Amino acid sequence: MAYELLEKELKDLPESNIADVIEYIQFLKFKLLRDQNNTDSAIVERKHPERKLGILQGKFVMADDFDETPDCFKEYM
Repeated sequence: MAYELLEKELKDLPESNIADVIEYIQFLKFKLLRDQNNTDSAIVERKHPERKLGILQGKFVMADDFDETPDCFKEYM
């Protein structure tokens, strides 16, 4: 029954909207697969490539007085 209704509705759509329907169906299928692969669909774990620690070591220099309040802001403190 649902397929017959879907087919009828598709026949009434202009050709330009058929592509939108196909994209939406593909989105629904992707979402279904994603939800089946994740135990909790509310939390989607993003996997990042392994990060190497210390790769930027020595590239940035911080002043010794970095944590001190600048003179121009002392009146606001």
